[in-house]
Order: sequence, then structure tokens, then C-alpha cells
Amino acid sequence: MNRAILIIMILMTHAVRAEEFTMRYSVEADIYGGGGEYTPFYMMNNTSGVVSYKPNSGYIRAGIFKDAVKDKKFTYAFGLELVGGYRNDADIYLQQAYIDARLKSWSIFAGAREEYSMLWDKELSGGSMIWSGNSRPIPQVYIGLPEFTEVPFAKGLFRARGGLSYGWYVDYPYQKEMRSPDTRYTQGLLYHRKNLVLEIGRADRSFYGVIGIDMAAQFGGTVKNVQQTDGTYRDVKFKSGIKEYFKVLVPLSGGDDSPQIDQVNVTGNHVGIYILSLGYRKSGWDIKAYYEHYFDDHSGMIFKNKCDGLWGLSITTDKTFPVEGFTFEIMNATNQSGPFLYDATQSIPIQISAGDHYYGHVLYNGWTHRGHTMGTPFITSPLYNGDGFLGITNNLSRAYHAGIRGTIIDGLKYRVLASYQKGWGTPYAPSIDIMHEFSALLELKYTPQQLSGWDFVLSGAIDAGTLYGDNWGIRIGVKKSGTLIPWPLKKQKTIIPASVKQSDTAIANKNKNTGFL
Repeated sequence: MNRAILIIMILMTHAVRAEEFTMRYSVEADIYGGGGEYTPFYMMNNTSGVVSYKPNSGYIRAGIFKDAVKDKKFTYAFGLELVGGYRNDADIYLQQAYIDARLKSWSIFAGAREEYSMLWDKELSGGSMIWSGNSRPIPQVYIGLPEFTEVPFAKGLFRARGGLSYGWYVDYPYQKEMRSPDTRYTQGLLYHRKNLVLEIGRADRSFYGVIGIDMAAQFGGTVKNVQQTDGTYRDVKFKSGIKEYFKVLVPLSGGDDSPQIDQVNVTGNHVGIYILSLGYRKSGWDIKAYYEHYFDDHSGMIFKNKCDGLWGLSITTDKTFPVEGFTFEIMNATNQSGPFLYDATQSIPIQISAGDHYYGHVLYNGWTHRGHTMGTPFITSPLYNGDGFLGITNNLSRAYHAGIRGTIIDGLKYRVLASYQKGWGTPYAPSIDIMHEFSALLELKYTPQQLSGWDFVLSGAIDAGTLYGDNWGIRIGVKKSGTLIPWPLKKQKTIIPASVKQSDTAIANKNKNTGFL
């Protein structure tokens, strides 16, 4: 698949090389100091895996980007970014490398690009249950509608976005290095995601609704060092041919030559959400309530896990105010359809589909990448395990999360995040004591008008409890961004990826963020 991605990127580059474009650059340096066993929760999580979990760390990142041009029939975008880290699991690595060709509303994308929650506020939300921007990007090939687009013949009542992607995990060296000697790990694991979301309501009306489904899976690969009942270890190879790509799309069970787990259930480790939101937009304000119903198997799909998922309320405005955004969320993962799972046999033909073990899997390390959960960080990432075990150890969890942001004076913005979470372990290894944690962050960002393209960040954060221990930290950051190749000289509207931060938005004609699913 690596070779196929490279060929696609080369062909795209030749096809679009004649388009006039403006290239921008971004260079950022951050240092983190503090105390405790870990970098505080809000400083490390939902940073696309860039910030180290180790305290007293830092990084420098530098990238060049070209954004797609709005309102052109054919346009393209690309990006390349490197990160160098201190006290990180890698000294220097490629964080983003992608090309995105667009024809009208359609996109064909290849590479790795930072992504955040598909619909919710990326600065204030704790993150979607499927993808939050908590882990490093997954290299992939995607085709779809990355932005809401009017459905033909619907008279403006429906707008759709969604897509289909396949990719591969690149964390095998990380797993091999970080694992304990008796822990299983995976090589050649593959990735799949598909989603479809409808926005309902005319664009000139205030009330609107959103309904959709977002599903993802990991499949294929070889699980190494799997312990057997006799105490020996062996490798378990999952099939990853063309049939398996189709079987995770539908999804279907594996054949007789597949490992037993894929025969009993379906091919791969699947996760998904139903999306429901109701909102009101007027005079630059947007108020919405939303719910993501999480499911890990068919029992969750038919709501056997009751109200597990993410509940949220968001209020935002595009005006400059002391309060420009507010989010409150409850993430609940305590039901899991019941306490345990039993697959029917001939002797006992009773099926008990419970003990869903969110993000976990019998053989794979679960819905994780390079030690981070890929969905909500409130299901504890394996990097917190501390013993070299690469799987999920705390998914019976509940979290209350709030965020607020605004402008203090011209050029000076603030952001506050706070949460309280509890953990009970997993359905198959419950915690003896209830774990808990309070986490908070205060961030100040200064963008001086007299220094074009410069941002300065100062933040402080704390953790207190038994999930991650007592930690505190201070961050000092500086960023410079601007135009590298200005062409053409006349202004043109651009489509800004969701990963672009606020200072970059100003450089690209101050248009509204849009992003790749």
C-alpha cells in the first residue's frame, strides 16, 4: 500500500502542478516544565501525539502547506511537516505528508494529515468517540465529500458529507520498543473508516439538525508474541487480502482460514457512533446539543448499552467577546451492554452479547496508535499503563468536561479546560478501587498586531487524583507563520484544513475553517 500511495501522490502532483498557488509556512517551538510522573492531561492529550507524556519535554515543528482554492472546479492542497522532540519516543519524525486533489465538492486524499473531531469544537471539546486528534495521524487514502454539500434535488433541505478511507498503522517500531517482554504487539495492522452525515434544514433558516453514522475498523496484520494456554508464545496472522478489505466495509465474518476471533464475530476490530445534533444559528451565534451513541459490536448498535457515548452542549460566536465559545460534555462508558460476553455453543446455545470492552480486542492492542487512544482520551491511553502492556486497562469510565474561550483584550485570547473523571477498570479486569482524576488547563495566547504572523503561548495545567497521579506543568510556546510563495498577486479565497490554527487562518484570507473527515 505504501507504493500505491506514493504513485497516487506523484500522479496528483503532475496533474495539478500548473495551478497558481500560495504556499505558507509554519514554525513552532514549545517547552514544557513541571512535576509529577506525567505531562498534565490537557497539555498532552488531543495534540495529535506531538506532546510527550514525559514531563520537562519540548519540541520544534516546521512545515510548508498549500491550501485548496475555494470556488474552483479543480484545485488541490498539500502539506509536509517535520517534528523534532526532546524526551519524546522519537527524536525526529514526519508528522504530516499529504496531497489532496479536489474536483468540485469531491476530494481524493493520500497521506497523513492531522485530523480532529468531525463536527465538534476542536479547541473546547474533549473529542469524538471515534477520532479526536489524540493520536498521531494514520497514513491513508480517502475519497469523499469533506465538507457539507447540498444534496441534488433536495431543494436545499439536505447537505451531506462523508467518505471512505483505507490506511495502515505505522507504530510497529514503537510497540516493539515500548512493550514488556511478555506483551503481544502487532505488525502490518490496517485501518478503515467510513461515514455519512446529513445536515437537515435550509441554509437561510436558523434551526438545523444533524444525523449520521461514523464507523471504523482495524484489520489484517500479524499479532506477535501471543501467549498460549500451555505457556508458549506464537504469532497469529490475520488475512489482509482484497476480500478482507470488503469484509470490513460491509462487515462480514472471516473464512475458515481466518483466526477464530474473525470467524466467530466479524473481520477486524470495529468501532462506531450514531450522531445526532440539534442546533440554532443566528447573528453569528451557533448553539447546538449533540449526542454520539457509541457501539463496539451489534449489541451497541441496537442500544443494549443504553446511553453510553458522548453528550454535549456547545455555544460559539464569530464575534470578538470575553466569551466566544463554551462547551460542556459528559462521556459515559459504564454500561457496555452488561458485565460479560458469552458466545453460544452447541452445548449451551445461549448468546450473551455484553462486556463490550470499548476500544479493546482479544488480540489487537485496541483502538490505539503509538500509545494513544484514537478516540476520546477519557478512555485511558496505554501509555499511562507504565508496565509495558500496550492494551486498554481502563474503559469503564465516566467524565465531565467543560471548556471556555474568549478575548481579554485585542490580541490576547484565553482558553480554559477542566474535567473530572472516574474509572473502574475494564469488564474483564475491574479495578479494586474506584480511580478518579481532576484536570484543568489555563492557556493565554498573544498575537501582537505589530508582529505579523507571530503567536506567543503561555499555559499552566494540573492533575490531581489516582488515574494519572498528581501532575503540574507550564508551557511556553512561540510560533511564526506566513506566506512563503505568494502567487498569484491578486487575492483568492482558500479552503483551510481543520488542522490549521487561528493564526494561520488570518494568513489565508480569514476564511472559516473547513476540514477533512
